Amino acid sequence: MRLTKRVAFLIGIGALPLFFVDRAPGLAVLVVVFDFLIVAATLADFFSSPNPNKVLKIVRKTDDKLALGASNLVTIEVRSTAGIPLNLTILDEPPDEFTAVNTEHSLSVPAENRPVSVSYHVTPNAKGDYSFGDLYVKYSGVMGLIERVGKFDIGASVKVYPNLLETEKYDLLARRGRLQQVGIRSARLRGGGSEFESMREYVPGDEYKKIDWNATAKRGKLITRQYEVERSQNIVLMIDTGRNMLQKVENMSKLDYVVNTALMLAYVAVSSDDKVGLVAFDAEVQAYIPPNKGRAQVYKILEKLYNLKAGLVESDYREAFQYLATRWRRRSLVIIFSDLVDPETSAHLLDAIPILEERHRVVCVTVGDPNIHAAARGTEIGAHMIHEKAVAINVLHERKQAINAMKRKGVWTVDSPPADLSADLINHYLELKARSMI
Repeated sequence: MRLTKRVAFLIGIGALPLFFVDRAPGLAVLVVVFDFLIVAATLADFFSSPNPNKVLKIVRKTDDKLALGASNLVTIEVRSTAGIPLNLTILDEPPDEFTAVNTEHSLSVPAENRPVSVSYHVTPNAKGDYSFGDLYVKYSGVMGLIERVGKFDIGASVKVYPNLLETEKYDLLARRGRLQQVGIRSARLRGGGSEFESMREYVPGDEYKKIDWNATAKRGKLITRQYEVERSQNIVLMIDTGRNMLQKVENMSKLDYVVNTALMLAYVAVSSDDKVGLVAFDAEVQAYIPPNKGRAQVYKILEKLYNLKAGLVESDYREAFQYLATRWRRRSLVIIFSDLVDPETSAHLLDAIPILEERHRVVCVTVGDPNIHAAARGTEIGAHMIHEKAVAINVLHERKQAINAMKRKGVWTVDSPPADLSADLINHYLELKARSMI
């Protein structure tokens, strides 16, 4: 129970006669009587107000599996057996790792035991297992002198998984032919396969062995045969979980961004009939799933990724690449999700790349930080801002040096901010597949 401001106001009013008690001593008795009446009214208000823990039934409804980095709905349902309408204020306690909007609500609960609901949204900023806390309720007594307060132990465990909601959006847009809305360009899968698709006029850069000389003689100009890309190819997602992936960008760690992106690419790849596998590593290999087809493979990868954490350790690229080389020998597109901080710290990755390049096509994916780019473009004047801009420019310069060193090694790179990372990587994958470069 809490006393309201109304009680303090009444006590203050009742104390005013004390200023005149030297002129009229009888006023002191009046003040005592008035205060007694306030106490009596307060107690009456308390005992006439129902106990929230006895008359309220509260249920929190949310999925037991929430999507990382997405807006997830939480609904609070309230019923009352008090027999009178109640005007409540409720306050929920989502996990501290979630970004939540409007966790405090006011609502009117009818007397006839009819459910009333309020909703809000939470955005998890990290994968793993979490728990909602208690829920608190308060409402004023009939006379407004006290507040009844209730605490409801309705804590619930939830699991935060990489975001599968984007795969549903991808499916919907793909069926409608509107993938451009999320930045994904369409790519016809033509290239170096074995199944003939069509003929077209020769353009510079076409392989001479694909020229159809009979068609060329008939038409009087060079004609090239086009072949469909062989559908089933191998994709291996190699995810670095070392200390470089702990850095936060826009409320989420770089690891969590690449996990969402990797899962999205896996979904697109199996939809294209490719095989997808996984290697997660830091100082040692944390998880390995050999490439396989089908959406069941995506869910198998999901189960490995949902509780994957970055650690304060240096990643051993050579050990991880050698691990894959000894367990998977078929030519594949190997996509390394890591971070290229500067040439020096990226040297270990560069030195280990040849282990994979002997057999595989290698792509390195990194998450750019929009805040650093914004700081580098800053125009504000001031010693602090100038220093911040200089540091940001230096960070971007060293990052560019590391990426250029990777390109000189013949490694394709995708370095994009979080908002564009999935679309840019999927476009790169589709381009490689269309050009038969996997």
